[in-house]
This record gives sequence, C-alpha cells and structure tokens, in this order.
Amino acid sequence: MAKKAKAKSKKLVIGIDLGGTNVMAALVDTSGKVKSYVHFPTEAQQGPEHVIKNIADNVKALVKKSGLTMKDIWRVGIGSPGPMDSKKGIIIGAVNLPGWKRVTLKADLEKLLGVGVGVDNDANCAAYGEQWAGAAKGASNVVGITLGTGVGGGIIIDGRLVRGANYNAAEIGHTSLNPDGRLCKCGAKGCFEQYASASAIAESAREAIRKGASSMMTELVKGDLSKITSKTVFEAMTQNDKTAIAVWNEFIKYLAAGVGNQINGLNPEVVVIAGGVINAGEKLFTPLREAVRKQTFALTFSAAKIVPAKLGELAGAIGAAGVVINEGEFYNLK
Repeated sequence: MAKKAKAKSKKLVIGIDLGGTNVMAALVDTSGKVKSYVHFPTEAQQGPEHVIKNIADNVKALVKKSGLTMKDIWRVGIGSPGPMDSKKGIIIGAVNLPGWKRVTLKADLEKLLGVGVGVDNDANCAAYGEQWAGAAKGASNVVGITLGTGVGGGIIIDGRLVRGANYNAAEIGHTSLNPDGRLCKCGAKGCFEQYASASAIAESAREAIRKGASSMMTELVKGDLSKITSKTVFEAMTQNDKTAIAVWNEFIKYLAAGVGNQINGLNPEVVVIAGGVINAGEKLFTPLREAVRKQTFALTFSAAKIVPAKLGELAGAIGAAGVVINEGEFYNLK
C-alpha cells in the first residue's frame, strides 16, 4: 500500500473547465498544486467536434510546453455544462454549447489524448476544487454556490460528490424561492437564480428604475439600463443610493433563503460562495451570515462557515483534476 501511495504522489493530471465562452486547462499534481495552465476561446459556435479537437490540441501543447509528453499524464478530468451522464461521459445537452446533444465527450477525448478521461458537471467540479484545495480544504461536508449569470451548485458529503440517481444532483440554482415568481429559462417560476444570481441583481435594479425609482445607476450607465450589472448596483450602494441599497438588501434576503435551505437540508461544515459578487467582501458576508442565522436551526448554523471561494477562475479545472484523482473508480479509470 505504501508503494502505491508513493507512486500516485508523483503522478500528474490535466483538469479542464469547459465553459460556453472560454476553456481553462491546468496541469495539476495529486496534492492539488497547479504546475501550469492555459485558457483559450471555446469557439462553441463551430460545433462539438471542433471544440473537442481544440481542447485536445491545447492540452497537448500545454503538456509539451511543460517539458512532458502525454505518457506522463495519469488522467484527465473535465467539467462541462450539463445535463449529462457523467458515468458514461455523455453530454445530454448544454444551453451554452449550441448543438451539444448526446456528445460522447469522454470517448472522444480519450481517443484524441490517449489517456483515461472523467467528465462531470462544471459546478460540481468548482465546488470540489474548493473542498479539495481551496476555501473548504479539510472539510468533508461542503456546499459550493457560484453566483454568475445563473446560480451553479455542487455538494460534497462525507468527502464525495453527490451526483444523484442519474448524475444531475445539486442544481441549487433551480430550487424554488418563490413558486409564483419570475419565470426562469428552465421553464419553472421563482428559481433561486432568478433572485440571487449576479444577473438577478442587475435585473432587479432595472425593474425598480422602470417602475419609477430614481437612482444614480441611471447616470452611471448613461441612461442605457441594459448596461446595469451587479457591479453597478454595488458601486451605487456604496454611495448611499437608496434604490441600489434596496436592491442589494433584497438580493441578500433571497441569497440567505437559498443558503439557509442548503444548511437546513444538508448540515454542511462549509458553504463556499463564488463569483464576482464576492468582491463585495463583508458588505456581502456580514449581512448574509446574519440573515442565514435567522432562518436556520441554531445547531446546524453553528456548524456551517459561510466563506468566499479562494481558487477563482482555476476552481473548475482544479476540481476536475481532483475528482479523477480521488474518485477515479466512478469514471471507470485505471
């Protein structure tokens, strides 16, 4: 057993984060340390065959630039938008990847790279990265929530990813906060991401202004409300803009409801919040923690730290590497 552990410790893997706009690929060792990385445009409009070949070419170039060959790579992990069958490595469909219907991502990459590949949900990988090598390192029960265009989620219980019956668990962004609320792209109403994503903050600000609220945000975007972002709201809030403050407080209220649901349901040790909005620092986390405290059991709240993510844009790639290192048997990797 000792010899096996020593051999494993010397191995290198590639972790890949496949996004609708960009791809991040990182060379990672089995302790989670990034040796080198590269990011490049997805070029999703050119279809899955082109994207997959582009990924393979860039991975090979990264390995070569690092003074290695593909024979030095133990495994490859890739986080992709879903839904998917992560056991078989098939992408069922992906909103941000046009034409991706039943794409055999695992098999295609294995053929091009000559290395075993594991495919998982991109938000799962980001959460796993933070648990393995980031803000939740050392914790066994972790919820990861990424606030961006939507709300991504990943859940780790007893040190392992929660994938669910057909591998599509942890769609935290589509848990309901208001069954009669805003219509979501998924077809349901009142989804978490319609109220607590970065996009939702901006939309709430636009709604308020359209309904007659006065705000310096209008001046900040020179009258073009489509240019309002969560950053615009935060900038106005820090200058005591009443409308921006109201929008921010509403965002905190809904985010706290979503986080509280996860704490009450899963009893995690750490809830990691990721996305550009965490740059707000304690203007986000202090009121968030207080609001969550009021709607969770005291015992479960006392166990849960609510913290900002640490790994930034590398979280998904590091996590994709981590899952194939530590849970390789799930993907039938040798």
